[in-house]
Amino acid sequence: MLRPFTALLAAALTTLAACSPKPTPPSAPAPTAEAFSNTAETLILPWHQAFVRDSNELRQRLESLCQNPSNPGELEASREAWRAAMLSWQVLQVVNFGPVQDGNQAWRVQFWPDTHNRVGQKVEALLEDETPIDAATLAQGNVLVQGLSALEYVLFDPSRAAPEQFDNPRVCLFLQAAATNTQAVAEQLLQDWSPEGGNYLKTFLSPGEGNLAFPETDDVLAALVGAIVTSMEKIKNKELGEPFGGRPNSGRINPYRLELWRSQLSLKAMQAELAANEELFRVGVLPVLEAQGHKDLADRITAAFKDSREHLAPLPAPLFTQVQEPDALSQLQAAWDSLGRLLPLLKTELPTALQVHLGFNSSDGD
Repeated sequence: MLRPFTALLAAALTTLAACSPKPTPPSAPAPTAEAFSNTAETLILPWHQAFVRDSNELRQRLESLCQNPSNPGELEASREAWRAAMLSWQVLQVVNFGPVQDGNQAWRVQFWPDTHNRVGQKVEALLEDETPIDAATLAQGNVLVQGLSALEYVLFDPSRAAPEQFDNPRVCLFLQAAATNTQAVAEQLLQDWSPEGGNYLKTFLSPGEGNLAFPETDDVLAALVGAIVTSMEKIKNKELGEPFGGRPNSGRINPYRLELWRSQLSLKAMQAELAANEELFRVGVLPVLEAQGHKDLADRITAAFKDSREHLAPLPAPLFTQVQEPDALSQLQAAWDSLGRLLPLLKTELPTALQVHLGFNSSDGD
């Protein structure tokens, strides 16, 4: 699927190598440019394509559900399609720079943390109202009712467990409008990266004079490292720490503070996001780090990612019930501690070694 991008990638790499704004050792530009192109070709673009595919499948499954609401198999198929779309989003959201920053696109897909159940309240208010429901109207309204979070509420919330709800025309209109809106966001994000559209791909691959987003090569590197740090801090401090008020051994437990507690997808979502971060580091940052002579740090970060992955993998599921089990706390604490060992390497030692500056991060728990 990525062959159409080959010519652009080659041209962008040639420009990057020829027009690097600051002197570097002869071996540095090539691995840096190759790391960026590999990141775009093997991660960023396929992640966008996967989200388009899965959001489209979700829209189709919900249309089928509304055509056959009495068929229990349709509901489960719709839920499974929602899970696939959400896991695709968990991976894609790691790329938190570029087009996704325009117009609150991330909030339009997923609104979380939602500590006061604002999504549920807004969805219920919309369903009880008499205003028209369609994708265009929804897209102009509150982000709380636009995307996957709102769909999770209708498909999984215990208060809406009765299959008869799908006989309600407004419920089905809402499901189809929210799914269509999510698909539109997915398609727009891919279009914005594509050469045939906004061509942010060229912006990403062509740092230098005249590039407002990336005036220097180091700015691309800073964006990648910053994306990883932001996401990893969210995993540790929010996704794993939030139900405990900070950390598992805090003595405070509120399972409703878990991400995706309704669908019981919390653990799989964390694992998918961690894996995406590990891949983004391996493909986009590790080759540059090693080329600049920091193999020891590269090895330590690689080992720390592996350690965190191995601590998250055996956690008991669903987390909604397990966070309330005293026997599970030691495992949860060990996973949290492992992430705590990885984060200083990514947030402090890595930027220092690469001589890049990271901006403000709202997920920082320090």
